Amino acid sequence: MLLNLQLTARAPLAFARTKPGAQFRQSLPYVPGAALFGALAQILEQRGELKIELLREVICHNAYPAMQDDVWSRPYPATALKPKGQPNAHAFDALVGRVCWEHMQPAALQFTTDTYQVAEGCYTFTDTPNQAGYYHQGQLAERKVEQRVLTRVAINRRRGTAEDARLYSPLVLSEVTQGAPTQFLGTLVLPGELANLLAAQRILYLGGRQSSGLGKVQVCTTQSQVEDAAAIKQRVGALTRRFQVQVQRYDALHGEHTPWPIDDGTIFTLNLLSDAILFQQGWLPTNVIDAAMLREETGIHATCIRAFTTPTMIGGWNVTWQKPKPTAIATALGSLFVFQANEPLSDSQYQALADLQARGIGERRQEGYGQIRICDEFHLLDETISEPKEG
Repeated sequence: MLLNLQLTARAPLAFARTKPGAQFRQSLPYVPGAALFGALAQILEQRGELKIELLREVICHNAYPAMQDDVWSRPYPATALKPKGQPNAHAFDALVGRVCWEHMQPAALQFTTDTYQVAEGCYTFTDTPNQAGYYHQGQLAERKVEQRVLTRVAINRRRGTAEDARLYSPLVLSEVTQGAPTQFLGTLVLPGELANLLAAQRILYLGGRQSSGLGKVQVCTTQSQVEDAAAIKQRVGALTRRFQVQVQRYDALHGEHTPWPIDDGTIFTLNLLSDAILFQQGWLPTNVIDAAMLREETGIHATCIRAFTTPTMIGGWNVTWQKPKPTAIATALGSLFVFQANEPLSDSQYQALADLQARGIGERRQEGYGQIRICDEFHLLDETISEPKEG
């Protein structure tokens, strides 16, 4: 069962990137799926119903910052750029222009990102796309959560009073954003019995420093539907048309450049919405989803024409067993991989992509790793579309 998850902060939150503690370290700017997975396991243990085979059916995706009326919130892809020194400027997508320029090398045209930086945070669109499947700049809304420093005093457990000269200052996610309680949106895949258990559990405690009063969140879940192949087909078609239009622009420049024929419905992206632990042939760590891995997962024969990736390290702490989790090399969220098929995708291949999006890729998917989206909506942000005038 797929559930939409809304978390409302009732206290500051701290999700340290590494353990021990969060002393002078920034918190993750979102609620990691591993924290949700650990909270579910802790609830089951307290009820005496902890079963490993039941937890294997669970997938807890990351929950990202959102506002009250948002339907979804996702991290920016690696191709989202902003002008340097202008944090309040709108982000734009460099994917289509950059990949086409690298592939065709048109005459007398240079493509540079020296004056831009990768956008950080999350985004959402405030309305539906137009009939062609594209969004305009006025629909883009950025979502971030504020971080602040808390100062706490250590308690002497023997005396039950404050310990002399023992102050600590964790960096936490603020429980208030723009005058309203901070909210996060995510999704969960739960078997029916766990879905009912979570629906009855209105309050959860997540993250670190819970003994200091941190981590209290209010939970709200609603049943959702897995995205079907038709929606993915629409996005793939819209993205392919953007590539075709850009190729025509470069062709118009003439000169000696490499021609690039693109059939309808042949270019799509795999966007990582969370960190992913990837292995080639089941054992060799990698940071790339290549053609062989795509074929193994979906049966689709396509060429990986470009990858935008960033490596990272992940670890964590298992609260239930009070042991550190294994450290692993991962591919950071926001990374994306561009594929081109030799011929238009069939309905069965679109369904295979929908199944891949639903189950994710890589290891430790129960904890939120390996969440993907086919052709993220941000790539359908077309800067050439003007915002419609009111009236």
